[in-house]
Amino acid sequence: MKHISAPLVATLFVLSVSVAQAAPAGLYGKTVKVEWTETRSQREAGETAFGPKSFPFTYTVYVSTQGQLFRRIFTISSTRKKSGTRDTVGTSGKTDAGISQVSFQGSTLVSASSSGGIGRRIRVSFDASFSSCTAEVVTGKTGNGPASMRAISSGKVVEIESVSAGSASCSVQTGNAFAE
Repeated sequence: MKHISAPLVATLFVLSVSVAQAAPAGLYGKTVKVEWTETRSQREAGETAFGPKSFPFTYTVYVSTQGQLFRRIFTISSTRKKSGTRDTVGTSGKTDAGISQVSFQGSTLVSASSSGGIGRRIRVSFDASFSSCTAEVVTGKTGNGPASMRAISSGKVVEIESVSAGSASCSVQTGNAFAE
């Protein structure tokens, strides 16, 4: 499991996007999917006890034939009864859920996001033909107390005591996964 904490989350976000380039032409017209599970010690705001929770995540990026990025993060609640998505167009975005930034560094895509004291970096490395990939997801929390954020799947405010990401799988396919 990959986990970092405290001031490293802010540094992670800034350094992850410091040398941005346009999407490589080899990714034009392709969709990249990264899947992993996050494990958290979490509670809903107002509750007294933290409990272990596990959330499957899917991060999807489509690079249009003109190089425009369309991004989605999808997750399912720990009870598997609710799901939610956050969509962003372009390389950066800010919503009520936080900020995110994507950059390309040669044949590597780096996505960094921050929300309520939780940071996440998704690093995707492609082969020379941009037909396969490997991915690593790193998460972290700032400060000593719990972080507070709005959950993607339920929309409720949750407090997080700790967070870590499991190993990630990655795939590349030709076409726009959002159009299917």
